[in-house]
Amino acid sequence: MAKVESTHQLVIAMSAFAPEDYQSASGQWAGYDPAILSGFAKTLGAKLVIDAIPFAASVEAVATHRADITVDIYYTKQRAQVISFSRPMLNYNDVVAVSKTNSQVKQDTVSALTGKRIAVVTGSEEVGEANKTPNATVKQYSNIEESFLALSSGRVAADYQPDVDVSWAIHQNPSLNVKILGAVPSSLAPPVASLRGYYGVPKGSYGKQFLAALDSYLKKIECNGTEQKMLDNFGMNSPIYLQGLCSAGNTYAG
Repeated sequence: MAKVESTHQLVIAMSAFAPEDYQSASGQWAGYDPAILSGFAKTLGAKLVIDAIPFAASVEAVATHRADITVDIYYTKQRAQVISFSRPMLNYNDVVAVSKTNSQVKQDTVSALTGKRIAVVTGSEEVGEANKTPNATVKQYSNIEESFLALSSGRVAADYQPDVDVSWAIHQNPSLNVKILGAVPSSLAPPVASLRGYYGVPKGSYGKQFLAALDSYLKKIECNGTEQKMLDNFGMNSPIYLQGLCSAGNTYAG
């Protein structure tokens, strides 16, 4: 905290994953993380400074005090040994995307998805969800753009993807022949509360006061609607993103 107050800089370890964080055509950093943390920086009388590094290096950057915060990380016991976690800042969940003009699936239920051809991105968590769908034919694609193309052309009936990614794609291209039907059925996907995102800060006395200030700020914007207004700017208008966060505790509950 003292470092931020003396330098008037809040250093964020960040990589480029839209809409979380990305560089615009003009080279400016944008996304919901910069939006959220710019507000926090102002409460400290500081300016947001982006340390653009690979995501895999972001935890170490915070643990060694190179950066003050790393963004959008899941809680793991291994990470908790070297950094402290903020209160949850976002819920992540997976959705069933279908064709907007010629949907082969009418409901976001297991029975409606049974036996269908389902698209997923290779190596993603959604592969497991698709494999659990009874009698489904799982088609794997190298990226979300390829899966959307298969969906819009009718080669697959549904596409399991993170809500954030689908909402952002539709926000960027409203003419995209894709819509969100609903959440991946709960019997196929992990509970939303287990997929919450957090910010990571340095451990110990260095980050203790800083973490208290961050948690206070996050709770305020989660409860008063400010964070939802920020998310709306990126097409993330589903209430699921902040569901239960206002009443959530400041420490990881498992």
